[in-house]
Amino acid sequence: MNTQDLYDAILEVNFDHYITQHELDVEYDDFRLEIDLMYRENYDQFPLWDPEMEINLDKIADIVGQAHVELAELSVEEEQQKEKKAELKDQLQCHVELFLRYKSMKFEQEYPQNRRLKRKDIWSIQKVDFEAGDIEEEDAYLEVFEELIIEGYYEKIESGGDQKHDIFHVVEV
Repeated sequence: MNTQDLYDAILEVNFDHYITQHELDVEYDDFRLEIDLMYRENYDQFPLWDPEMEINLDKIADIVGQAHVELAELSVEEEQQKEKKAELKDQLQCHVELFLRYKSMKFEQEYPQNRRLKRKDIWSIQKVDFEAGDIEEEDAYLEVFEELIIEGYYEKIESGGDQKHDIFHVVEV
């Protein structure tokens, strides 16, 4: 087997192992280019001119292939976290609506009082949901609630002496 055939075989095997088997969206030419560039950076020569190409090329191909796999896994994980956070936001908003409806019936509140709640009410909803097993983390709603404030779903209308007494108005969307 000549050097060119060996070069092509090593690249094809690694491309199949890392890219094709993991169903990644990477073109063969791009994969080969990354390997060639890294090879030149590490060994100061093109792979076909290196007498130890077989050993060195496989090492570089493993590094590049593994980097692509890790990047794909990271992006999948990030997407799952975004979906989970969106679900938590929806769940919190539904539970806040239920809380406000119940509170307005119990205390016979009219608008705008029936659209207001304290931060400690969010903590109470969070505690109930955690104990019921609706959320996995004890403080899952804290970050989500702050994001919803930034996104404009809740408006802080009064600061209490303590953070738990801050009053928020649920914005109609």
